[in-house]
Amino acid sequence: MKKFYLFILLSSFVAASFAQQLRLGVTLSGGGALGFAHIGALQALEEAGFHPQFVSGTSMGAVVGSFYAAGYSPQQILVMTQNEKMYKKSKLIKVLPHSDATGLSTHNALRTVLKKYIPSDDFDSLPKRFFCCATDLNNGQAAYFGHGKRLSEYVVASASIPGVFDAIMIDSVSYVDGGALNNIPTQPIRPLCDVVIGINVDTYDHGMKLTGPISVLNKTVKVVLAHNSKQGADMCDFLINIPHSKKISSFSYGRYKDIYMNGYITVKKYIEEHPEILKHAARTEPQPEVNREQPTQTIQEQ
Repeated sequence: MKKFYLFILLSSFVAASFAQQLRLGVTLSGGGALGFAHIGALQALEEAGFHPQFVSGTSMGAVVGSFYAAGYSPQQILVMTQNEKMYKKSKLIKVLPHSDATGLSTHNALRTVLKKYIPSDDFDSLPKRFFCCATDLNNGQAAYFGHGKRLSEYVVASASIPGVFDAIMIDSVSYVDGGALNNIPTQPIRPLCDVVIGINVDTYDHGMKLTGPISVLNKTVKVVLAHNSKQGADMCDFLINIPHSKKISSFSYGRYKDIYMNGYITVKKYIEEHPEILKHAARTEPQPEVNREQPTQTIQEQ
């Protein structure tokens, strides 16, 4: 009889613990090279006890998010960045003539890395639920993907900057960078989560001075991104904006270590200044990392 009561007690405890577990999501914005800040941001969140079960991303946020959802730790993603030379524009962008070109470069380099580290190429095989956002040029709408095969193609589409990379054709539909219509894609994970933390690496600088045609173009793009991100940003329970030095831009891929560290420091500071966020950390549990072969060596100075 004592064993029976003990069993009931333990069962009640397990059930209560499960019921209290928080469904935590993280939304990762687009931002080109600025997206390396997501790696540092995720590391800072994990160190504070946050372990999201749901991930949504646009563009570079989709790239980092896909590896994170596949079970790679932030440190492993950083090492992967170095090993695969994802910080070199010459590796990512190859301006070569190719038939049926819809951009200056193909996205073959990114596609190859995705298939190497996520060989299942399947959303449903990932330890964490993952969604990415791309812009559907056929219908002029933001499209969200989170199930089935061809994960690499949808992530590539999400990160295909218009004009720079080819538009990606999937089932007779042309897709480009999700940031064109939604740079903070919280929409697909909001109904699934109790709490969502948004990381925005491409923030709007109200004080940005206009010094010529390029600066006007840059500020216009920032305005568009801020406008199309508002709904997704408003859906976040906590939105962490990561400002960057004026000397660093969306194409500063070679500064990936500095950008990563800026994301890490900014999120650590945000948590210190917003201690109320920590009440949600205790209700999430870490998931095991991937068991397949992983990048493990330490980061080397270039």
